[in-house]
Amino acid sequence: MKTLPSCLLYSRDEELAARLIRMLTSLAAIQPLETETDLEQWLHQFGDTVLLADLRAPNCLDALLSIHRERPNTVMIVIGVERSDPMLSAELLEPFATISPEPDHRELQGLLRRAIEFQLLRQKTKVLEDELATLNARQVEHRSEPRTLFSAPLQHFSKAQRNFDNVDALFESVVEGLVATARVSRAGIFIQPDPSSEYIFQAGTRCLAATEQLTVAPGSAFVRWLEMNTHLISRKTLDNIYPPEERAMLKQMLDALGAEIIIPIYATGHIKGWIFVGRRSTGIPFDIADLEDLTGLADHISTTLEKAFQYEETALQKALAETVLHTIPFGIVACDENATIRWFNSSAYEILKPQQDQVIGQRIEILGSRIADLFRRTLASDADVDEQEWTDARTKRTISAETRALDDANICVGAMMMLRDVTGFKLLQEKEDQLERAAFWNELASSMSHEIRNPLVAIKTFSQMLPERYEDPDFRADFSKEVNHEVDRLNQIVDKINEFANPPKPVFKPLDIRKPIEHAVTRIQNKLDHDNLKIHLSADETSLQINGDQASIEEAVYHLLQNSAENLENKPGSRINVTVKGRSPTKEAGKLYLIITDNGSGIHESVRDKIFSPFSTVKARGLGLGLPIAKRAVIDHNGQIDIDTSSGGTTVTIILPALEEQQ
Repeated sequence: MKTLPSCLLYSRDEELAARLIRMLTSLAAIQPLETETDLEQWLHQFGDTVLLADLRAPNCLDALLSIHRERPNTVMIVIGVERSDPMLSAELLEPFATISPEPDHRELQGLLRRAIEFQLLRQKTKVLEDELATLNARQVEHRSEPRTLFSAPLQHFSKAQRNFDNVDALFESVVEGLVATARVSRAGIFIQPDPSSEYIFQAGTRCLAATEQLTVAPGSAFVRWLEMNTHLISRKTLDNIYPPEERAMLKQMLDALGAEIIIPIYATGHIKGWIFVGRRSTGIPFDIADLEDLTGLADHISTTLEKAFQYEETALQKALAETVLHTIPFGIVACDENATIRWFNSSAYEILKPQQDQVIGQRIEILGSRIADLFRRTLASDADVDEQEWTDARTKRTISAETRALDDANICVGAMMMLRDVTGFKLLQEKEDQLERAAFWNELASSMSHEIRNPLVAIKTFSQMLPERYEDPDFRADFSKEVNHEVDRLNQIVDKINEFANPPKPVFKPLDIRKPIEHAVTRIQNKLDHDNLKIHLSADETSLQINGDQASIEEAVYHLLQNSAENLENKPGSRINVTVKGRSPTKEAGKLYLIITDNGSGIHESVRDKIFSPFSTVKARGLGLGLPIAKRAVIDHNGQIDIDTSSGGTTVTIILPALEEQQ
């Protein structure tokens, strides 16, 4: 289990302390302290660490001044109001960073990570300084010449970690520190920008012009040697390298760089580059101890650069994410746990058109009561709020919004809203609805006029002949019979339309699907009485249970059989096959397949694209409601219906969810 580093929090503000601990608990073990005495005891007992100091705490400035003098390796992050007198005084002590009492969650986490890394690097530097001092003490008896210490450049590289947001500046800082403190005639860095590119000159001081133009391929002999040997190259130790061919290759590289020493830099597990240094400005040659110091220095540079590259990659990904969020076509608004706006993309500006240009950092209420209420509900319940839609009174836009809670380690750290301007969609939908309604009424009127006209014509004809043939008893009998028949036809038309518009509510219960199918087959055979029509029914032996409404399924199958039979027109060899297949459930619920196939001439091309539309038919008689009724029944049972038709016949496939067997 990974042990978290310890950090001190000096504050008497319990709310601030609780908020900061919640934000940082995944990065460090935060120890809250409320008195100056507690702070002194912790520092005395556990040594230098990262300190978050609230300027409102008792004698905070005096405590920081004392720490600055007596414990310079303590990393201080000062909490206070920007540009206030206490903050200005604290800044004179050169703290690692200053933050407001209400810091951004992500920024604070990033700041603490860098502070912890900075503190660890300081500790390593201190260890190296102590070791170097011990080494100098041992060698002072054996040499009278001055000894150059490399502790100062290590401190400089520690400070250079603050340049993570500018890698080029970091390179320059490393080179300048190396030249100034080691007192060398020249120094430079070669870096591989990405794994597939060449190593190029990145930064340097007083380097040869040819060196700055030099590039080294990743597969070159020099790079392969560094990968195999993983130690520095020095003219002083060059004679110890075998075979002579490798020694000559390394000497050639030293000459090309005008260098005395080349030190490899490792990052992300491979050679990221190397630093090189020339002769000392004093002319004193490097000895073995100097080479050991430079090796330690290279380790620190490698660590610093690896962190910098990681930071650069993270910054690039963040910039890319921000660009994507700004260019997506729907609005994004995000707030923290205190309902303060932290993100507001361009699309959100276009949709909401806030009255203030600057909304970042403002309370969510600035965007209106409706949006504020959705955010507050999400933050209070730590749960998502489903899509809401309303028309904004100020902009007259119809807005759709979904709100999502943002959690970090099961702690709500904010909320995000996705906004869409659906004004145009709503207008288009209304127009489409109007067109659909108009088409519906046109088809209904056409079908009704066709169906009603025939009975009315018959009634009118008999009515016109009635005065002349009233005395004819046979005519009166025919008149009465025909008029009643045509009136019954009109009533049937009205009943069909009423049944289609107001279907009975289905009652679902366990049902063997074979029963309604057999009833539908019997009904169609009794009604049509086609001598040439053969209906063949087959079913699997497996369980064919569904959760369904028997009347609804029977009616759907009846209409499908009726369509097939009417299309066959009792021609010789007419045949309808009705097949029911069951599928055994595996991981999910199984399905049943009902397949009705005929060998007719297929559905007429003029209605193939709208076969499920009401009143769409080419029959001399009929309202075109059979297939719409069948489709509605299938949908009510959470099923699917597909029709495949051609000049050789039509196949209707219905897929229904099977009822799971009870264990």
